[in-house]
Amino acid sequence: MAYGKIKADAIIYDNSGSDVEVSTADITNKAGLASPTFTGTPAAPTAAQGTNTTQIATTAFVNAEIAADLTAAIGSTVQAFDADTAKRDTSNTFTGTNVFQGTTGVTDLDVAGAYRQAADAVSALDINLSQSNYFTKTINGNSTFTFSNPGNSGVATTFTLELTHTSGTVTWPASVKFPADTAPTLTAGKTHLFMFVTDDGGTRYRGAALADYVN
Repeated sequence: MAYGKIKADAIIYDNSGSDVEVSTADITNKAGLASPTFTGTPAAPTAAQGTNTTQIATTAFVNAEIAADLTAAIGSTVQAFDADTAKRDTSNTFTGTNVFQGTTGVTDLDVAGAYRQAADAVSALDINLSQSNYFTKTINGNSTFTFSNPGNSGVATTFTLELTHTSGTVTWPASVKFPADTAPTLTAGKTHLFMFVTDDGGTRYRGAALADYVN
């Protein structure tokens, strides 16, 4: 077998019966099969939407895939577009299934129709003000109440306690101030309504009572 070198500016190859001349410069500028670097605008076949292989993804495939994924996600994991980006208009309508928790940042709220607060039946003797503004409790003996989680100082926190009093005496937190510094006298076997307000973070509560409702 003979070995050697051929020096040529071009080569000619047979293309189905027709001779095609290719410059050797064009050949040497071709990209390699391994880790090629393309220039210009390379093209490739566009895979079908949903293809998940090592096939090259064209821009057409990527755009189709994004559009399909967004269409499937809207209404389930992606919120539909709302042009009202400021969310400050007064035309928003909330249905009865919407529940707001924590601070919503709403100012100058006008309510048309009924405004209802769910009553929180207290299991222990701590009135957790982060849970509700209306609490119910039945006592059957001497009971010492505590209040927790009021709003920050400078923010008014008000709440009502509906107390069904079967027996026993009631002891209020030391921070509670009733008119004339005297807690109301309660009749056992009655229901009593207590209203409290604090605006200093719970350092002081001012209380009032409507006592001795017939059960």
